[in-house]
Amino acid sequence: MKLSLYILIITIGFSYSLQAQQVYFVESYTEDGDPIGASNEWEIKPWGSFIYIMLDSEDDTLKGNILYLFIDKKEDGVFQPFDSKTINLSFNQEWVVYNYKFTQTGEYDVYFITSDQKRFASERVTIKYEESFTNPNVTTGNSYYDNCKIIFCRKVLIGGKPLGVTNSIGLSNNSGRIYILINNYRALNTSKILVDVWRKKNRAYDYDEFVESKKFRINPDWPDTYFQYQFTRPGEYKFTVYNENEILIKSGYFTVTN
Repeated sequence: MKLSLYILIITIGFSYSLQAQQVYFVESYTEDGDPIGASNEWEIKPWGSFIYIMLDSEDDTLKGNILYLFIDKKEDGVFQPFDSKTINLSFNQEWVVYNYKFTQTGEYDVYFITSDQKRFASERVTIKYEESFTNPNVTTGNSYYDNCKIIFCRKVLIGGKPLGVTNSIGLSNNSGRIYILINNYRALNTSKILVDVWRKKNRAYDYDEFVESKKFRINPDWPDTYFQYQFTRPGEYKFTVYNENEILIKSGYFTVTN
């Protein structure tokens, strides 16, 4: 958050223009700057969704070469500084659009300020979770990952396509290295994945020998991710993958021979 910029403008003081500018929250827009699907209530996914914030000056040229977009969020009944962005203007520009990612639900006051510290357009928007994500904890429960797959393969091509899918290798094959692809077919909704590796000890029924843990940072919007693993001993292995809240995503099983 650029609070220093916010405080500077507050200190200088706001000046309100009576010109007819309008702020829209839109799904899209035309080449001429006409809003499409405008609404003051939007639903987002728990990991965030982009919404276009459009400023239309109603055929008046926007003054200056910079605009500031400010976003305040209501906390305990009062709007508090939340975020700010700088927008560069072109000559004779009459409208601007900023593609903003909302990641938190709540009520927001969105407004624009000119380079000479004049606040001249504002609008409020309410952000909620999509109906299927009303309780965000449900989206990261086991059911959210019901269709997830763990795929063991020899390579992963660009675009996440596995090559040489297999459930076993020999230690002499590629020095015991294998790629492990995790595909949820929709956003994994976690910034980290945690992987526990277990092995059957002495041909036991259970995977009772803990081998190691791995942690990988990922983009929550990714539907899939992969990592490379090297085996050093033969045996039957179990890979258990969790999200950042230690909720199970999926388990996969692999056999290593001499």
